[in-house]
Amino acid sequence: MWKRNYLTLFIISLLISHTTLAIQPSASDLVDKYTQALDSTKSFIEHYEKTTDFSWRLLRGRSGKLQDSGKSFTRGQIKHDDQRIYCQEYNWGDFNLRYKDLPKDKPYYRCNIADGRDKKIYSNNKWINDSKSSGSAAREPYLREEKVSLSRHFGISYIVGYIGSDERLDAILRKADRISVRKKTQNIRGSECFVIDADTKCGRYSVWLDPEHGYHPAKIRHHAKEGEYNHSHLLTKGETASAYLNTVRFEKIDDIWVPMDANSGCYNVAHQGQFVKEDYHYKRTQFILNPDHDKLGSFADPILEDPNNDPELRNGTPVRLRGVPTRYTWRDGKVVDANGAVIIDGRKGKK
Repeated sequence: MWKRNYLTLFIISLLISHTTLAIQPSASDLVDKYTQALDSTKSFIEHYEKTTDFSWRLLRGRSGKLQDSGKSFTRGQIKHDDQRIYCQEYNWGDFNLRYKDLPKDKPYYRCNIADGRDKKIYSNNKWINDSKSSGSAAREPYLREEKVSLSRHFGISYIVGYIGSDERLDAILRKADRISVRKKTQNIRGSECFVIDADTKCGRYSVWLDPEHGYHPAKIRHHAKEGEYNHSHLLTKGETASAYLNTVRFEKIDDIWVPMDANSGCYNVAHQGQFVKEDYHYKRTQFILNPDHDKLGSFADPILEDPNNDPELRNGTPVRLRGVPTRYTWRDGKVVDANGAVIIDGRKGKK
């Protein structure tokens, strides 16, 4: 009797094992799911907050080693549709060696619009509430051929698919030298996640895809070494680059799962003890999925189309136009020369 029961249990366990293997998705299927997740959330308008803890050490000529550590804070707004990016942010706290403990009411301001469709860039950078800084607004052509992306906007970059590369992670995984799916799922914050391991030109990735939240990653680990790339930089002997994403919180918006906040960071090591280490907490405080960007004027040029798209484009701001050596000034919605003659009327979009 016991032999019969043992044989029955063995057959049942074998059937369960084969069933588990049969329903386990392939790496290709999982990457397809990841692509769908990224594509479904790539057009948005958001307000965000970011905290950055950083430390670094660099070598600078005869002065020897420079090093610093601190914490900075950011609040801002991003608009994105995979061809165009609008990023406006205010930064305070520890900015660099010269500017430490900046008060919240005297932040550093950036406003950048990159339009890969119309091939143009707008930027305005200034110290707010600093009488010595009038900033500088500029309009110039977008000369790069590749798509504009959020790959260098660290913090949000990790949750929209850019980690250790300017190419989106799903595309990197498709071109992996080796890729596999672990036999067992792993529970991350209550969700059973499929785990992909991949060796790529940008190093080794482990990605925990969460099927309960639209196959967005609940966790990512990345490490690159000599002979592999960190973004566009080919790492040489002694150089490494590591990055991570975890503690992701999701919300369902318009029946689509969206990552709303997460912890992430990077640790890059160079020669002779040089390094950069940054840890981010990124939180989306407002989020609109798939807005009508053209109707809303999300990427309108503040100089030529809508001055309201840059709240810090104020009277007295110097204005530079690419290809024109003369420096102009912003005054009452217009670009004027030194004599007050109107060069561009931003309120009418006319030259």
